[in-house]
Amino acid sequence: MPEHDPIDELTRFGADFSRAGGDMPLSAADVRRRGDRIRRRRTALVAGGAALAIAAVLAPILALTGDPRSGDRDDLVTRDPDDALAPHDLLTDDDTVHSDGADWFATGDDDGSDPFHLCARASLTDLGATAVLRREFEMRNTIDPSVEVSGDHLAESIAQFPDVASAAAAYDTIAGWVRDCTDRATAHGTPDYRAFEPRPVNAEIGNSEAQVIGAQYGPAPKDLDPYGDSAYIAETGLVRVGDRLAVLDSAVVAPDYDFVDGTPVERMLPVAADRLRPGPNEPLDPRSAPGSRIADDFPLAAGWPETGTDSRRPLTGPLRGLDPIPLLACGESAAEPRRSDRLSAEWVDVDDVRLRQLTTYPTEDAAAEAVAGVLALYRDCPQGASADGTTVRWDVVEVDTGSEAYAVLGSTQDDAATASGETVLVVRVGSAVLVESRGGRAADPGGREQEAATEIAADAAHVVDAMCVFRAATC
Repeated sequence: MPEHDPIDELTRFGADFSRAGGDMPLSAADVRRRGDRIRRRRTALVAGGAALAIAAVLAPILALTGDPRSGDRDDLVTRDPDDALAPHDLLTDDDTVHSDGADWFATGDDDGSDPFHLCARASLTDLGATAVLRREFEMRNTIDPSVEVSGDHLAESIAQFPDVASAAAAYDTIAGWVRDCTDRATAHGTPDYRAFEPRPVNAEIGNSEAQVIGAQYGPAPKDLDPYGDSAYIAETGLVRVGDRLAVLDSAVVAPDYDFVDGTPVERMLPVAADRLRPGPNEPLDPRSAPGSRIADDFPLAAGWPETGTDSRRPLTGPLRGLDPIPLLACGESAAEPRRSDRLSAEWVDVDDVRLRQLTTYPTEDAAAEAVAGVLALYRDCPQGASADGTTVRWDVVEVDTGSEAYAVLGSTQDDAATASGETVLVVRVGSAVLVESRGGRAADPGGREQEAATEIAADAAHVVDAMCVFRAATC
């Protein structure tokens, strides 16, 4: 029998490496190519080496700013007595992230009475919480849903405390448990537990604090890792917003991983904080906003080519749970009101990247506000630097479709031999907004602005027609 070489396994990391959590849906080369997008998409995954060098991999990405317990934003902790903890305060499929080709999907909610974390020595109620909710997630292959995924785990537990002081005390206690978890891990059958220094995260909300604690433990079960090359790579995310607390518990079985723009839990924590904050501007569940749910079979990918240049089908989706299109100009992102639902699709080929998302809102006015936020972003930045340092000129032109529609045309302004750019279509129909971003060399509208706007709108015509279900008069 030939000797097993883990490095050889890693050279086949995506093509046919059977890792715990299911076969990776993309090869390492495919992952890197998908990551080389015009805006350096936040979900680019770089497969790492064979050693469990997690201390180096899990480096701090964001810095914590201000005194998190100073109460400098009293509006975030003053609640109506009837403003109870609710399921809409939990992360949804649309909020979770992992990597290109894999994502987390909710499997069920409970009251959080069961142990909420491997390292927990007591319940959140025992720590003083007056209300607790918990949501479990499972990993799924988003490229090929038929690939079975097992062994990976994500859960979010949220808790309401009587006051900021008790929430802060629970935050500190749980962090201590995660850092000193050897006994609990041993009792769980995984004795080789090692935690790393906490990484502060900017929760982007006043009177808050957040951190991620990375850890590794093992060994992984033989049925998940027959070669013994992998361990559980865990992240615990803690975020406190006023007198509320969220705990994200993530563990995947893998030999190693690296994320170029922050780990999944680091990227989810600010979203968890946003959902956690109390007040009237709560995130909306599409089930509670009639007419805002997008049908699973909505034809979001209509008008795109069937195959790419290499004859494969480069389409992902339509799916919930893919990352939103990061609309960026001059280092800023577009402001967006609370949404109800979102469906996304991606078409990635050589020098041709097409991303679409359909987002619904509780009212037509909110949808119009979302469109205005996108237009303001680009109109306030007629010229700015792109991710690769080139200069981009942004032009906004009207398009004759939907209730209102615009094309945002971004073209490079340097002396590069091969130009690249971006065209963004924004269409509102009733309470729904379609955004399509087309990037790469094929998308540079330089010198053909009107043609580029007409072309992207024509390709999306069938999608815009189907959006009529979100008008007051329907179709």
